[in-house]
This record gives sequence, C-alpha cells and structure tokens, in this order.
Amino acid sequence: MPSRHNRFRFRHRRKHKTFICEPGKCVTLDQLPERCRATVFQNNNLTTIERGLYLGAQITMLRNNDDEPNIIIAVGDARYALDRRIARTIKVRITE
Repeated sequence: MPSRHNRFRFRHRRKHKTFICEPGKCVTLDQLPERCRATVFQNNNLTTIERGLYLGAQITMLRNNDDEPNIIIAVGDARYALDRRIARTIKVRITE
C-alpha cells in the first residue's frame, strides 16, 4: 500500500493551461495572408517550438502562395520555411 506522502505528492503541481481559440479570432498559420503579423496562440509541435514558435511569439508571414508546398515566415531575425501540414497545426492570432 502506498504511503500517504506518495499518494499526494503530485497533488499541488500546477497544470498547464490549454488555450482554446474563440471562433473567428484565430486562424491556422497556413491561412495567414502575406505581410501580416500575428502572435502564436497554440503550438504542440516540439521542433517548431525549439525554432522559436513558442506561445506568444511574434511572427510575420513573408510568403504564402497556395500553389507552393511551403510557407516562409519570420520569427525575430530568423526566416523559416515550414511545410503546410505543420503550419495547419499552429494557431495564431492576427495582430496587424
């Protein structure tokens, strides 16, 4: 039988908030128009988080042509080409 200390050991840990976009306020990254600025609102992809696309990061869409398989975004001083399948999983809130 587990001791009382072990049973309640993780009880007081903070849970991460999961943000849910209200309808009409957020779009996926692949829907963002060119030369538009946005803030990352939801991202569960670890590789893009490591590149700087964490929650609250300011991004700018540089190229988003529907006939191309990739989009090009700016995060700070860096420029990244992202696959559209990955961009569909990232939600952003348009700031300008």
